[in-house]
Order: sequence, then C-alpha cells, then structure tokens
Amino acid sequence: MGGDLQGAGGADGVVGGGDEQAAAALAALLPSQATYYRLLQRLGITAHNAHGVAARRAAGPPLSVARPGSRRATTARWPGELVQIDTTGLDVLAMGDGGQVISVELTIAIDVATRSIVGALIVPKRFRRTAGAGRWLGGRATRSFDTVQVVAQSTAPLPVRPGWAPETFMDGSDLPFAELLAADERFAGAAARPVIKPETLVVDHGSPFVSADFTRSCNSLGIEVREARLRTPVDKAIVERAMLAVKTGFSQHLASYTHHRLDLRGKRVRKQALWTIARLQDLFEQWVALHWQQTPHGALRSPFTPGLKLTPNQMYAALISLRGYRATALTEGENRKLLPTVWVRINRKGFQINNRTYNLDKGALDPFRGSSGPAAFQGRWEVHYSPNQPEVAWLFDHRTDPDGDPWVEVPFIHRRLLRDRWTEETWEQGLQVHFAAGGHRRDEAAIARATQRLLSKAADGPGPDDEPAVSARSLPAPRRRTVAPKEPYAAGMPPLDPQSVRPFRRLDRPAAQLFTAGEPAQGSGQSVDAFLASLPELNPPADGNTGPSGQ
Repeated sequence: MGGDLQGAGGADGVVGGGDEQAAAALAALLPSQATYYRLLQRLGITAHNAHGVAARRAAGPPLSVARPGSRRATTARWPGELVQIDTTGLDVLAMGDGGQVISVELTIAIDVATRSIVGALIVPKRFRRTAGAGRWLGGRATRSFDTVQVVAQSTAPLPVRPGWAPETFMDGSDLPFAELLAADERFAGAAARPVIKPETLVVDHGSPFVSADFTRSCNSLGIEVREARLRTPVDKAIVERAMLAVKTGFSQHLASYTHHRLDLRGKRVRKQALWTIARLQDLFEQWVALHWQQTPHGALRSPFTPGLKLTPNQMYAALISLRGYRATALTEGENRKLLPTVWVRINRKGFQINNRTYNLDKGALDPFRGSSGPAAFQGRWEVHYSPNQPEVAWLFDHRTDPDGDPWVEVPFIHRRLLRDRWTEETWEQGLQVHFAAGGHRRDEAAIARATQRLLSKAADGPGPDDEPAVSARSLPAPRRRTVAPKEPYAAGMPPLDPQSVRPFRRLDRPAAQLFTAGEPAQGSGQSVDAFLASLPELNPPADGNTGPSGQ
C-alpha cells in the first residue's frame, strides 16, 4: 500500500512537471502581443470592427428583419408630410454658465421630402445627483420643453443674426423669396432655411418624446406623433444619418471636438478655448443655412433629370411650387399651449409650481377656488409656464366662451425680490443653497433672496477668495516670461553714444580672402599685416603702459 502511494505520488510529480514544461514550450511558440495585433490588422480585424460586431450581437436582430413585410414607409411626397426628430450628443465640449467644461446635446428635426433641417437646439448635459433622501437635483439634458421648441422652430422663419455671411440670406438663395415674402411677411430678413410645418412626426422612445407635454403640444398644433419601433433603425434612418453628417461636417471642425475613437479625437481638447452654448447655437444655425441647405444631396433628384443632384432648398422650391405655401403663424394662445403644463388646485393663497406660489391681488382667483368641472382632471386647473421665464404663469379657463380670452396671467408673489432675469435652473440652485443653510421649504422669500444673491455674484464675477470652477490641473500651465540675462561686462559702463562710433571702411574684396595673403589693399599703401600690427589691442606695450607716452 505504501509503495503504491509513493509511486502514485511520484507519478503525479512527473505529470505536474510535464504540464509546466508544456506550458513553457507553448508560451515560447506564441507571438508577442504587438505581433498578434499586426496579424489581426492584416486580416482586417480591428478594435473598431470588433466593437461594431459586439454591439450588433448585443442588440439582436432588428424587428424589421424578424418580421419581413412590417417595414414602414419613410418616403414623403411633399414638405411636412413626414418629419423625423432625434437627440444625440454633439461630441463637442462647451463652456457652461458656471465656467466649467460641459458636454452638449443636439436635437434636430429634418424633413424627409426635402432633407431640410427645420429646427435645431443645443442644450447642456446635466447629470443626476442626489441631496438627501430620494431628492433629485438634476436630470437629463434634453427635456420635453426643449423638443417642443424644436418643433415650434419649424413653423417660423429663421432670422439672420448680425455677423452672418451674406450667403445665408434667403433673398440670394434658391428659395422663391419673392413669392414667400408676398405670402408671409415674416420672411423679410430671414435666413435661407424653409418653413415646414410637420404633419407627421416620427420620434423614438426617449423620455422627452414620449412625455405627456410633448404629445399634448403636438396635438394642439394638429401634428400626429408616430413612435418608431424598438431596435429598428430604418424607421428613423434619415435623421440618424443626418446626425452623422452633422458630426463629420460641423463638429469635427471645432477646436473642442471629441470622438469615441481615440485616433480621431483631438489632443488636449479640455485645455483649448471653448465656445459657449449660445455661440455654438449661433454657429450651427449659420452652418445649416450656409452649408446644409445649399449642398447637393444624393437622395434629392428630379425624375426628369435623374443625373442631377439637388440641394434641400432647390427641392423645397420645386415641391412648394406644386403644393403651395400657407402661412402657419402661431397665435399667442397657441404659443402658450406649447409650454409645459401643470394641473393645480387653487385656494385662497393661490397655487404652487415647483415651490413657488402664484396669486393675484384682491381675490381675483376666487372664481377658480372650486373644482374645474371635468372628472378627468380631478377638479384641477390647467396652468402653463415657461421654464426660461417662470416669473409668470398662465391659467387656462376652459369655461370661457369661444369669443373670449381663456387665459389669466398670474404672477409669482415674490417676483420683486428677483431683480435680474432668472430661470427654473437658477431657482433650483438657490433652493440648494437655502437647504444647505438649514432653511425651510416654505420660506419662499428666503429662497428668492438666495437666488438673487447667486445672480448678483454671477454678474460681479469671481472674487479673490472664490475657488475656481475648473480645477488647476485641467487648465494649461501659464507661460513664463523670458527675461534677457544681464551682461556682466556692462556693469559700471556709461551708455553708448552713437555719434562716437566711427564707421568701418568698405571692403573691396570678399571676407574669405582678407587674411589669405599679405597684399596691400587697393588705394592704400598699408598691408593687412601692418594694419593688424598697428592695433593697440593686439600688441600691448611690454612695460605695461597704456598710453603713447610709454613707447
């Protein structure tokens, strides 16, 4: 038994040693990591291709492939019949309002028939963060109100701003400016971008597009909202391809361009000069009117001249001459319907929106203190407000006659404490400062004063004791001033008098031949050797005297 165990142990030891030797031999046969990557590259296998294959496998087969025949049509016969809208990152860094480096998102609406970008908006990305138990202080960048603004831009001409190129004006483009101006006076001074009111709007399943405010706003304008199918890019292929064209034609030419591939990303993008969001919006709108709308598109062709590519403006001019144009200027009430909606109950103190109380003097809201009537609203009243100017809210009275004005303007009760222009985000920042100081949520006057202090501090600029919004490590190192070193032999010498300097005589031969021979110069009986011997600097006196008296 003992011998068997010993033999088994010896056999195990031999096997273990053989495995180690085999592993060492196998490691010696394997190529190095760099050689392995070069072999993969010769086979056409790169990190970018592998990433695309992995992403497609993770997403699974699209529904259009799984169910052939269920593909929806993405063609349109006239402007506005089908409009696609989408949001994506612009791959550009910008300077935020607080001086910090932030990322931005772009939302565009593109007409399928003419491939025209009829609306665009750039907003900053806001990341979620919590303060306390379950209280969100931030959210995603693009909101439903931002997407509604993009839709509203399609119903009005784009005005030309100061500093834009002359080629951006509509009167010098391919659009029928005279006919459009006669039908709609708003085209005076407009940019070369058409006005197209959507009839059907194709959206994805993002939260800003499936929200109740976005759907309600589109329905108020008579726009049908159609949701694209999950994991089916063909339903929104045109706007997806347009986003890629925007990044390659606009984003990559900016100094702060970032890319998900390191070989295409710029160097030190966070240390370069950054644009503000307002400036980025201005540059993009000018790029749309100057480049996108006036560049021939491969999908825009005439059946009579199929070999000729048309620009979006030329295609719009051809289709609008057949379809006709009708002005779609929104009224004041229709614009208010596009604002975010809240359903509130009204009491003697008024009503609240995001911790702000709105009320009228002398009991003007007493007729609305009861139930609104419709059971679907649970007795609440419909109120609209603008996040960019929340100092006023508008109460909608559905009981008003069709000929009357159903809107009641209700101001914020502490609006006089806010002297500067403020927004919903500014109010949230003031609310955070108020909570950090131990304040109560119901003390709206203190919250308004904290918001005003933030606005005043932002207007005054950073102080000497304020910490920078950007860390010192992310900033470029300051350039050191180079100071010329002092000449040590010039100490104690009087300043040089230009009148005491005697000019040297002009040379009558090349400088390389000066010391090659001892021939005398022309016009002079003194040779070069005699001239050098006459210099006192080269031949000092032997007795140490410096003057001629010592000779």
